[in-house]
Amino acid sequence: MIRPFTRRAPRRNGGFSWGRVLPSEQTVTYRLFRRDLTGALHCSMHTFHAATPRRAIANDLRRARHKLRDRVDEIDLATMGITA
Repeated sequence: MIRPFTRRAPRRNGGFSWGRVLPSEQTVTYRLFRRDLTGALHCSMHTFHAATPRRAIANDLRRARHKLRDRVDEIDLATMGITA
């Protein structure tokens, strides 16, 4: 039995966080969050059809998380004055 999608509020931690909202019965939206060293919040939103296999959603979100991490890390390095 597959559990239905439910809303999940983002956790308040210092690093990466995510949330899930259901704008309609047919879609689910994931919001990925990460803060840089200055405290600015960076967000990435991804919407999927509810019938999309969970494995495909997980793979897409993993790639998106890595892109968000890399983008925020570049900002952090620039803030510290280090070039990559």
